[in-house]
This record gives sequence, C-alpha cells and structure tokens, in this order.
Amino acid sequence: MLVELRSLDESLVVSFKHQGSVPPPLANSTDNMTRHGFQELDHEALELVLSADYNTYGVRLATGSSDHRIRVYDQHEGDDEQWSKIDQWRAHNGEVLVVKWIQAALGQILASIGEDLQLKVWKEDPSQAPLSGRRFKNIFAQSSAHQVVYVSLDLKTIRHETFLAVITRDGLLSLLEPTKPGEFDDWKEVDHFWVCGGRIPRGEETSFKLSFQQAERPNYNAIRAGVDPRALSIAVAAIDVVKIYRVQKPEEGAYQFQSPVAELTGSDGLVRDVAWSPEASTMNDLIATAASDGFVRVYEIHTPVKNRGETATSLSSKRTNPLFAANGVSSRNGISGIGAGLAGASRIAPGARVDVGTGQIPHEWKLLAELKHDGVQTLRWACNGTLVSASGKVKVWKQGMDRKWEEFADAGLESLEESEQAST
Repeated sequence: MLVELRSLDESLVVSFKHQGSVPPPLANSTDNMTRHGFQELDHEALELVLSADYNTYGVRLATGSSDHRIRVYDQHEGDDEQWSKIDQWRAHNGEVLVVKWIQAALGQILASIGEDLQLKVWKEDPSQAPLSGRRFKNIFAQSSAHQVVYVSLDLKTIRHETFLAVITRDGLLSLLEPTKPGEFDDWKEVDHFWVCGGRIPRGEETSFKLSFQQAERPNYNAIRAGVDPRALSIAVAAIDVVKIYRVQKPEEGAYQFQSPVAELTGSDGLVRDVAWSPEASTMNDLIATAASDGFVRVYEIHTPVKNRGETATSLSSKRTNPLFAANGVSSRNGISGIGAGLAGASRIAPGARVDVGTGQIPHEWKLLAELKHDGVQTLRWACNGTLVSASGKVKVWKQGMDRKWEEFADAGLESLEESEQAST
C-alpha cells in the first residue's frame, strides 16, 4: 500500500525537513510534485503506519506499523532526491506504537515501543546488506514492570548525555539513561512515578504523551528566575491536562521528578498530543496541544524574575499556590472523574524525595490561541516556529506580527484525490 495521510498521520513532517515557509514538494515524479506536493512512498505495509521519525537532517526516515515492523528509508542525493528503503524487520510481537531516533544527528540508533509491552533499542550494522532484515540489531530490551503497555516515549540529548522518557497506558512515567555515556546497549532507570498520583483503574479511557524541551538549557528567563541550567524540562499530557516538570539533579544523586511547576488546563476532551516548541530564541516557552474536542491550543509559560532581596519562596507565597495561571487564578482545576478516584493514592516505591528548589519557583502560563481542527490527532513544530497539526487533513499555523495565530496552509487527502482525478 502507499503511505497516505490517512495511514501515516506524521507524513506531514516530510514537508518540513527543508527550511522555508511553504512545504517543499516530495514526489516520485515531477508530475506528482506539480500536482499535490507530497510523495507517496511504497511502504508495502498491509496495515496502518502508526509512527514516523526523521533524523536531524531530514534525509533518513523510520516508520513503525501495525504489521509489527519497522522500516527505514534513505533519501538519495541529487536533483530528484528520491527515497529508497534500506531495511525492514519484525521489531515487536505487536503493533509498533512509536519509533524514534536516538541521537538523531547520527541516524544509526532507534528506540521503539510496541503492544508487546516492550521498549527496544536498535543499532545499525553497516556490514549487513540492505534489505536483508538484519541491518538493525536489537541491543537492548525492557518489559513494562507491571505488564501495562508503553504508549509514548521521547528522548533528549545534551552533549554526551542521553535521556529517554517512557510512559505506560496507566500513567507510570520512567526516566532512563545509558549505564555508560555514549553506549546504548545497557540502560538504567533514573526515576519513576505515577503522573496521576496512582495507578488508573483498568477500563478507564486515558491518553498520555511526552515531549521534552529539546534545547540544551531552559530558556533565559527561567534560568534568571532560579531554574537550574541543568534541569530537564518535559511536558506530560495526562488525560485532559498537561503537566510541566523541571527535573533537577541534587548535588549528590540522580535526577528526580518533583511536583509539576505548571498544569495547563482548558481542554474539554482528552489531550491526544503535546509538543514543546524547539525555538531557543524566545524568552518564554511555547507548548502546543491537540485535544479530542477538536482544538489545537498554544500556551506560553513564563517564569517571572524575582526582585532584589526577594527569594523564590517569598515570591511564590504571594499566591496561594505556585501553580497559577497568568490571570492570577490557580491552574489546578477541580478534582473530578479519574482524579477523584485517585485522590490520596501513593506513588510506586514511595520514599523521601529531596526538594531541590524547583517547586518553589513560580511558573505563569496563559492560553495564546485556540485553533479549530476537527479530528486532530497529532502535531509538530517546525524549526522556524511554524506549527503543524494533522488529522485526515494537514493544517499549518503561523504566528503573525500581531502575535495572533492564523492558518496559512492546509492539505489533505481530498485535494490529493481531486488532483489525481483531474489529471486522468
């Protein structure tokens, strides 16, 4: 079958591997490029493509499918810039839910999670022939500790350090790092905890997604406000809210999760996806969400810098709770539904946690935009600050000089099919 937007909802990322405000075309022929600007890759999967990820330079693509296989493609140099399959193999004994490059600048090591409860790491062996099914070897595998499937993973690399976060369908988040820096055949767990305070009962509808801030350090304002420059920042979509964590490392010991520094509310449905803007030039953080209520939401997170002689603790005490919205109202919404059932539940492996200070630094947030996109399932940021969302149709959003977000492009299967019919 051909990879289309209905089967590969992240195929839109192809069009943003180059710089530019308008998606450049990819196609098997010049005619296809002229007609609709997308390339239809012959994927050969008999079922849906569930995940796709590019390396840093956009010349290597990995996909994960419902047929339990991972496929890797390379783009050839030259005028036509054609894509060819390098290898495919059975990676999991279940659907491949997520596949991502580790140290994406190299494009040689993959991490994947599947319905078989496994987290796996794959390394390319260039000595093996292309399309042999043996070019990528499994060098690490880990099963879910409590037999619940992993549903999301994300990675962050800071120089020679790599961190992998993974979360299960019932909300257990784990942070891992290689046992030896630069070697990915053995990983150790740094920390883990229940995002919703405890295990969610079976049968409840849930949605969890992870997104690291990919910049090497927190933004300048956050550091001025007292956030440790070494802190790992991660957004966790947890059912109908997004929780923001600044994971810090004590003077002695490993990174530890503390209470979230902000909780982004406003969704009337499940948050299907979350993405932290990669822009490092902004003074504040931008985070986008895609929700089942048919809206893409863009939030801005600000860390106010304390005045002279004012400590972070005294500043946060001006509010009843340091987790407040920009208008002064607490960003914690009332406990309802699953939250009420989990009230008082304890973390797995409870114990004393060192307060390293982040929880005392207030974070303000405000909702910048609510963008209508029915059926939206996934979204991504382009490196130039453009936001892309996808359902059966791809929409491209951009912030204008007046700071308002507007749709300035869209493409979907309908337009592709219409152009095909017009050409025949």
